[in-house]
Amino acid sequence: MKKSIWTKLVATLVALTLVFSAVIPAFATAEDKCDGDCDQCPSLVIPGIFQSEVFLYDENGEIAINGDGDQYEGPFYLESTEEIVKVALMRLLVPLLMALGFQHDYFDLLATQAGKAIGEILMKNIRCDENGKVIKDIRATKYNASVADLSAHDREHILDNVPLEKYIEIAGADHLYFFSYFSLGNMIDTVEELYNYIQLIKEQTGHDKINIVPISQGGSLANMLLQMYKDKGRDISEDINRIVYVVPAKNGSTLVGEIIEYGLIDDDEALYSYMIPRLLDNSWSSYLINLAIRIFPKDVLNSLLDGAVDGLIDGLRYSTLIWGLCPSENYPAGAEKYLSDESTKEIRRQTDIFYNAQLNADQNILDAIDAGVKVFDICGYNYSLYAIVDSWDNVNADGIIQLESTSMGAVSYGVDVELPEGYVTEDPHCTNPDHNHIDPHNIVDARAGLLPDHTFYFYNQNHERTGNNDVVMLLAVELLTDENFTDVYSYPDRFPQFNTARNTKGIINEVKDAKKIDTSSLDPAVALELETAIAKVEAVLANTVVDNEALEEAKEEFYIARAHAYGTEYVKPEEDKTEAALTKIMKFASDITYKFFGPRGWFDSK
Repeated sequence: MKKSIWTKLVATLVALTLVFSAVIPAFATAEDKCDGDCDQCPSLVIPGIFQSEVFLYDENGEIAINGDGDQYEGPFYLESTEEIVKVALMRLLVPLLMALGFQHDYFDLLATQAGKAIGEILMKNIRCDENGKVIKDIRATKYNASVADLSAHDREHILDNVPLEKYIEIAGADHLYFFSYFSLGNMIDTVEELYNYIQLIKEQTGHDKINIVPISQGGSLANMLLQMYKDKGRDISEDINRIVYVVPAKNGSTLVGEIIEYGLIDDDEALYSYMIPRLLDNSWSSYLINLAIRIFPKDVLNSLLDGAVDGLIDGLRYSTLIWGLCPSENYPAGAEKYLSDESTKEIRRQTDIFYNAQLNADQNILDAIDAGVKVFDICGYNYSLYAIVDSWDNVNADGIIQLESTSMGAVSYGVDVELPEGYVTEDPHCTNPDHNHIDPHNIVDARAGLLPDHTFYFYNQNHERTGNNDVVMLLAVELLTDENFTDVYSYPDRFPQFNTARNTKGIINEVKDAKKIDTSSLDPAVALELETAIAKVEAVLANTVVDNEALEEAKEEFYIARAHAYGTEYVKPEEDKTEAALTKIMKFASDITYKFFGPRGWFDSK
């Protein structure tokens, strides 16, 4: 899906969203429900940013409708198109014309108005007050019951976001719960609600303990949850059996932290060459934007972007959940920059509480383990951060979150950068000489991570496409349901510590549909071809040690056989030649302009 530059940028600033997909399985009936006397603990998903269904309500307590007649759609609950255009013109037209006419942003007028426009358009409905409470009536859909007791719509929403059908097959839908929250709200209130929800699940199921699955932003909530147990004087092992982190923002996201502390990337080549194309999937329009932005003088363009970012952060600075995505190393300077006046005194008090939990996170996890909680981590690596912050190309990441955060401290020097010759782990958490925690590409040293024997890594895994990797989901399920699965050495032939990304979102559903074809009406040879092709795909998918070459080969054979079953010939999808040609032309124009014109506007002096 193609996004506008601002939509992509805004989403990235708040760490974006995980994108998952699934189909709806069969669910347990009331008669099948557990009374606590079984060997499976219930599991609670703590989802990532914007994975919860959240609505804006009007003064009558009904879901609000915007000027276009549509329900306000999150995460920003935008006004009508007419209203957005009106605000943009009112705020930006005059300063924009002045900046273009005089080739200078006098008195930072354009930058100031850009910030105000962002505030009015994007922040209007989602702002928090000086106590960190959402001002408008924004409510997440709450699920005070297991997936088994939810509506078809709610079940579909949950499994579209976190495809855990296999968990339902093993443990039952009555053992799966989903914690829903507004991702831009209040950290302390949200985690207090999470703590109470855990008690509710125990009461409903009759189980003494549950498992929790913190995903992405859910990892920052887990930091606060573990600290809350200590602050309440309770041992977390009284409630929690296992914690299975999935691509967690345990130490926030560098994208959020560096933007808060430093702003957008300060690099001329990035701005005029590759930042926008990388954000927009190298489309022809992204290179056209590269050319179009040169209508602004360089200082005006930088001023405009800085103003927009300041407007965005100003609108979000009262959201303590967003501050939970700021890495600990960026927080002190960021808090001093945005939370140092009287109006932010209460916000600073709350964010300091989270910062303390963030600093204590490692020890809190180790204490939980000592108390009997089993803790596991699943992370992606070797995928560059989005090129919007200065460190985008010198840290290893999964596109959204740096490896240091998702792996809880593993060492790497960058994407495709091998560990230097003679490298020695400075502070290994595993000293067993028989354990090899260096990845096969010699890129990552997992010994430096907090849980070297309990952390699984997926090479080239993109954060947003984690849910499309069926092996990641199956690994999480087995960690939740198999008490014999104790570390990375439990099933090395099925789940090695270092594995590879794969995208099986489409093929799994396509095979399910193909199995519904009535082969009795087909020519026997065609029927056999289809059955053989389906079996081959299923065999490749059953191999949880990823072999993408084998998968692509099996997929092509399947598509050929399926086409024959429908009485047609398979035609391999081709790239849109017009779009490809246009992309090459626009890229060439952008590259040649940068080479000969340099990093400046069309009318800038040399």
